[in-house]
Amino acid sequence: MREVEAASLKEGTRLVQLGAFDTPELARAEWDKAATRFEALMAGKGRVVQEASSGGRTFYRLRVEGFADVDEARRFCAALVAEGQNCIPALVR
Repeated sequence: MREVEAASLKEGTRLVQLGAFDTPELARAEWDKAATRFEALMAGKGRVVQEASSGGRTFYRLRVEGFADVDEARRFCAALVAEGQNCIPALVR
């Protein structure tokens, strides 16, 4: 597993978001669960924990990096969603 700094990602990079959490530690713990549960799908992917704010609240997005295009990100999410895991394709802006 490699952690990727959100600031290092270029605009247009395809990601998927697994959730938003109150602390970066909770986000990383969720990554560990998903990486164990979906080991084959998560192989070679990078973990992105991105701080964000909305409505005066700070939270941490857990995102996955390592997709060639939107179709690959959508297929990845479809496989996770079929197993009950939250997953939303995202784009670095």
